[in-house]
Amino acid sequence: MTVRIKDIAREANVSPTTVSNVIHGNTKKVSPATLERIEAILHKRQYIPSMGARMLAGNSSHLIGVLIGSKRRQERGIDRDPFTSILLETLETEIFRQGYYMLFHISDRPEENWALAATWNIEGLITIGLSPEENEGIREKCGIPLVTVDVYYDIPGMANIGLKDEEGGYLMAQFLFDQGHTDFLFLADNDTGVDHMRWEGIVTFLKEQGSSEGALRERHLLIPSDIDGRQAYYQKKLPLFLEKQALFFASDYYAAEAVQYLRQNNIRIPEQISIAGFDDNVYASMCSPPLTTIRQNVPQKAAAAVRKLAALIRGETGIQLEERFPVELIIRDSVALRR
Repeated sequence: MTVRIKDIAREANVSPTTVSNVIHGNTKKVSPATLERIEAILHKRQYIPSMGARMLAGNSSHLIGVLIGSKRRQERGIDRDPFTSILLETLETEIFRQGYYMLFHISDRPEENWALAATWNIEGLITIGLSPEENEGIREKCGIPLVTVDVYYDIPGMANIGLKDEEGGYLMAQFLFDQGHTDFLFLADNDTGVDHMRWEGIVTFLKEQGSSEGALRERHLLIPSDIDGRQAYYQKKLPLFLEKQALFFASDYYAAEAVQYLRQNNIRIPEQISIAGFDDNVYASMCSPPLTTIRQNVPQKAAAAVRKLAALIRGETGIQLEERFPVELIIRDSVALRR
C-alpha cells in the first residue's frame, strides 16, 4: 500500500507541511524531537518520495544527461568493448551517489545531441566521443554545465576528464624496445583524439632513438572500424605482419581480436610475433596468451567526471577544469624477450 505524507503526519501528530519539509530537507523550523520522530516513522514505513515531488520542491530536475557520440558507438560498442559498459556503470552509480538520476543516449546526429540536451531538462551533461563543434554547440545552445571525457582540444572554460595517453604510448614503445622489438607497428582505426596521442607518445620515444619522419609514418597503420573490414585487412597485411617483431594495438579489443586471427592462421604468439594492447580490460586477461598492455582506470575517470560536473552544477569556483590520470604498464605473456 502506498504511504502518503498525510499518513505520516497523522502518526507523528504534526501537519503534512511539517512532514514535507522534513522530507525535502527544510528542517530549520522543526524541533530536534519532532525531526527525530518523523524520520523514525519515515524509516519504519519505508516512505519513498516521488521523483516529481522532489523536482517541484527543489525547483530542480535532479537529472544528469550522458551522451555518447555515434563514432564512439562504432568504435566501442557496449556489446564489444568493456570500456563503454564499465564507464556507464560507474557514471550511473556515482550520479546516483551525488543525488541525481542519469539519462543516457547514444546519438547518431549532431542536431539530435542539441535537441536532447535542450529538451531533457537536465542540470548538467557528460559527453563521450563528441566532436569539439558538437560540445561547443551544446554548451552555447543549452547553457548548462558540461564535462567531456577523453577529448583533446582547447575550448576555454570546458571541463574534461582524460588519460595520459601520450605517456601510455611512450611506455609501451620503450618496453618493446627493451624486449628487443625495435621493428614494431602501431595499429588504430583513426588518427584523432586518444589514439593520436598514444601514437604521439610512440613518436616521441622513437625520435629519441633516432627514427626519421619517413620511418615513423611506415609504423602507423589505420585499420578498418568494422570487423569484416579488419579481417580482410589482416589477411592482406599478414605477410607484412610476419616481417615485424611486434604489433601494438590502440585497444585490447583489437589486440585480442588480432591474436585470435593470427592463431587461426597457425601463427604462434609470442614466439613468431609479439602483441600488445591498451586499456587492460577483461580481454587482456582472458586472451591466450594474456596481453601485455597499458592499464587505464575507467571507473576513476567516470567518477571524476561526475564529481566535477556536480561541483559545476553547485556553482563552485576554483575548479581544475582539465584532469588527466596516469597509466601503468602491465606485463603479461604476449610479448617475448628477443635475444
